[in-house]
Amino acid sequence: MNLSKYGLSEELLIIFDHLTDEQKIEKAIQKYPVKDVKNIFTYYELEQHPYAKKLILDKYKNSPEYLYYCAKDIIGGRWSEAEPIIMSSPEYTYLYSRIVIRGRWPEAEPTIIASPEYAYLYVRDIIKGRWPEAEPTIIKNVTYAYAYSRDIIKGRWPEAEPIIMSSSKYVYLYTLDIIKGRWPEAELAPMKDDCWWRAYKDNFNL
Repeated sequence: MNLSKYGLSEELLIIFDHLTDEQKIEKAIQKYPVKDVKNIFTYYELEQHPYAKKLILDKYKNSPEYLYYCAKDIIGGRWSEAEPIIMSSPEYTYLYSRIVIRGRWPEAEPTIIASPEYAYLYVRDIIKGRWPEAEPTIIKNVTYAYAYSRDIIKGRWPEAEPIIMSSSKYVYLYTLDIIKGRWPEAELAPMKDDCWWRAYKDNFNL
């Protein structure tokens, strides 16, 4: 058997082969990192064993990060018992939706909406269209307000323009990528930063 496929050694198999399934699960979770646990569980076909899920959940009950990686790499799909913990983190809620569920996760969207960054990424990668409920959050962050205008609205977003005007960098980028022309009422912002004002003037031949 090609053990390199599983990343396992002969020495490890000597230890594990004589154990019961429950003992294999306990030893793997107690002593090995997630990558090795995945390989051990795959080799011994333990990924869906109820005891494995119980022990992993007990060990990582305070870590949305590890439960996300365990769902993705060990369980290999949705893991309902871990979802309430995963959805406590905007980052891992977004990743779980995109990588594990591969679609919207309505029950977790209140967590996503609380974060401008992950609300924008959720819209860009999962919803793929405007998400009005998240716009009041996204608009609070100039980086993601600009990105939402560029990538989702694909045009001007008047409600976001006051915050975009507060940043020399994003005034320049907004005029370059979205307005595609001068933005006279916002020009005071790039004037306050020599670098961005020079770029603005060069772009519009001022």
